[in-house]
Amino acid sequence: MKNNRKWMITMALLFCITAGVAAQDHSSIRTLVITGAAPYGYHPWKNNIELIEPRLEAFGLDKPKYHIAKGLEDWRKWEGDYHNFDAIVIIYYWSQAPEAELEKLDQYVRDGGALVVVHSALAGFWKQDIFDHWTGIAYRERDSEYGHSLAFDKEGKKMVLPPGKGKGSGHAPIDTFRIHTRDPGHPIMKDLPETWMQSEDELYYNLRGPNPNLQVLAVARAHDGTYAPQAWVRNHGEGRIFSLTPGHHQPGASSVGFITLLARGIEWAATGDVTFEVPSNFPGEHTPSTALPRFER
Repeated sequence: MKNNRKWMITMALLFCITAGVAAQDHSSIRTLVITGAAPYGYHPWKNNIELIEPRLEAFGLDKPKYHIAKGLEDWRKWEGDYHNFDAIVIIYYWSQAPEAELEKLDQYVRDGGALVVVHSALAGFWKQDIFDHWTGIAYRERDSEYGHSLAFDKEGKKMVLPPGKGKGSGHAPIDTFRIHTRDPGHPIMKDLPETWMQSEDELYYNLRGPNPNLQVLAVARAHDGTYAPQAWVRNHGEGRIFSLTPGHHQPGASSVGFITLLARGIEWAATGDVTFEVPSNFPGEHTPSTALPRFER
């Protein structure tokens, strides 16, 4: 009897230790951020990184490594190995990337890697099939022929238009807007409110691409009354991909709502689970929040 009791106590302690290690591993995700391009000054990547980094650290994520690619030659000169990282985050606005690098990234994801695509990256990589299949849809301005468009009506019904129907991608004037949870059962959206106010940002709509069959997690109301995807996920080989449209510049990129989705998206893509809590200063339905994320523990 005593031996059984000792065995049970030992197993309980081992379980607690293992659970603690697992939680710690989630916070020490090795992340590579690919950034550096901002032609015409549209997407201020340096300012955004300065805003995003300490906010991700507030969730417990380690400081990421950076691959600064201001042009195609910077991509080609990089000698790192994507497989050395648990998650790759792309915040990169350039028309295209070297096809050979996209092929390496594609293999990384297919082998079980994690990819997170944020705001400006969705407006880049034009006519590059590998990227388009990662995200399924993207920001393709003034090009109604570019794949299918995806939106939802006010009842949540999926609306897909074929190539040539509807309009090319666009965004509303920079302003606050409400984001609505569409898939509360997904780990990234766990315990998030049904609706919250995003800080001043670009609201992308009429996103188009080759694969509208996506698991959309959150939407926002566009100017025409339809609801545009703001966050979505898909599997690619053995890997996971998370796409997020907000995060244009200082107000939007410092939003506690945006940062929460980004941190949880990185964790989910890297581990398949989410342990990061919802900040106590998460924005409300009528009021945005741009402070550092706070947690009541």
